[in-house]
Amino acid sequence: MARWTTAILLAVGVATLASSGCRKDSPGPARWQWHPGGLAEALAAARTEGRLALVEVGASWCPTCHALERDVFDRNAGRLPTASLVAGRVDFDTPEGQSVARRYRVLGLPTTLILDPDGTVRGRIEGYDDVDSYATAVADAVRGGSATSDPKARAAAAPDDPAVAAAAGADLIARGDEAEGIRLLERARALDPEDRIGAWRDATRVLGRFQARAKGDPAAALPFFQEGAARAADPRARWGFAYWTAMMLHASGRPEQAARYLDALQSDAPGRPEPLAVRAEFLWMTGGDAATGLALAREAARLAPTDDGNQWLVAVLAVKAGDRSEARQAIDRALAITPGEAIYEDFRDRLAGTP
Repeated sequence: MARWTTAILLAVGVATLASSGCRKDSPGPARWQWHPGGLAEALAAARTEGRLALVEVGASWCPTCHALERDVFDRNAGRLPTASLVAGRVDFDTPEGQSVARRYRVLGLPTTLILDPDGTVRGRIEGYDDVDSYATAVADAVRGGSATSDPKARAAAAPDDPAVAAAAGADLIARGDEAEGIRLLERARALDPEDRIGAWRDATRVLGRFQARAKGDPAAALPFFQEGAARAADPRARWGFAYWTAMMLHASGRPEQAARYLDALQSDAPGRPEPLAVRAEFLWMTGGDAATGLALAREAARLAPTDDGNQWLVAVLAVKAGDRSEARQAIDRALAITPGEAIYEDFRDRLAGTP
């Protein structure tokens, strides 16, 4: 899923799709052992057992979450210090997930938190790249934290580098230094006003996600996403920002305005698959009319048949519309375009278990 739909699902700038080609699977538990319950239960077990808690915050629609689950927890659990950890999951889309996102300033998915039994953050991993780097990061946190550089020091060493400012600002927000993090993110935007190197885009995404997720304030997030839809240099990023603009309008209690905004996207780009896919994705994620969403996804797939993300939208909306046969055909097409994509394989396997 490497086209514009990835920008929608992962528009935080820190999470990347994992490569599916893991090295030889390591010995150890065949699967990761998840503790029943969420954050509170994992911390309680950690206190009782004298261990740390590993809490993964993810979502069913997140491609990288599926890759992490498959590559690490299913196939390479033995690479992790399992004896030192109690593992818990938090679904971002639940009330608990929203609470955890605000408490720990979760900006992108998946976010893995390594916590002391009292809930203090010992380490965190934003996104997922590969088994080696993930296992190393977990082990570093268990040992007492990695020796990563101080984001303030990085920014001070390169005061005119917008990419450094954007990355350091995101790190500081995650660590709880919101004021300095926001200052650096705005500094990155000022240093890259035309978005020539993508720093403006990345900083704008983080500022929007910070307001939407960490603060739970879609109205405050909205201007950042609107600005991104208008100004981001990368067309794929603009469509991702457009999707989040519609989502923030909906979340802030303005569904009619969201509908008008989506209408305008289609009117301004006739014959393009992107506005159709944006609206289909919006209907899927907001629980809108599945038949309408499916028709839009079908047309987007017709206009861009080699975009696996469009085939994915057909599949998920076909299930919602009650057509599992069409869903199976669409997910097979998505996998033919992008073999080994974990979220597609999981979806196909779930369909195989249903009539």
